[in-house]
Parts: sequence; C-alpha cells; structure tokens
Amino acid sequence: MTEEIPAAPGWLDERLDEAFVDIAGDDRLGAARDQYARCVAGAKAPAAPSDLLGAECERCRKLLLAALAGIGVDDGALRRLGQRLEAIEAELAADS
Repeated sequence: MTEEIPAAPGWLDERLDEAFVDIAGDDRLGAARDQYARCVAGAKAPAAPSDLLGAECERCRKLLLAALAGIGVDDGALRRLGQRLEAIEAELAADS
C-alpha cells in the first residue's frame, strides 16, 4: 500500500513568489511561505468537490498571516498578501 502525498500544482511556487514580491527579506519568510504551500497542497484532495470556493485553504492563509504578523510584517503588506493568497486559493479550487 502506498500513501498518497498531497502535491501542489506546478504553478503554485511561481504564484507564491509573485505574491511575496513586496515583502522584504526576513529569513523566516521563506519557511512560512513553504509551510503555507504544504498546507494548501494538503487542504483539498484532487478532484474533491467544493461548495465554498477556496474555503479549504482559509486556515492555511490565516496561519501564514498570523506567523508573518508575529515577525513584524506591517498590516498593509499583510492585507495585500492576504488578497493575493485568496486569488491563488480560488485558482487552486478551480484547478482541482
């Protein structure tokens, strides 16, 4: 028996790079970004139905934004990032 490991679509890394573009350089940003990517990859099984577009990823987004707030990312940058992540999550929901 093999265990199915959730995988994110190939385009996710590029979109996350774009979403994080205006948040400057603490090393902890990369770890938080990677944790978010793993979280959303496991948030919804491939081809699973969704009545709430992107809702599966909401917990992942909230955890990421809280982690970034904890390391001092300003509110304006968090708000913009949150909007970008919501758009990415909608694409993930549509892609599966």
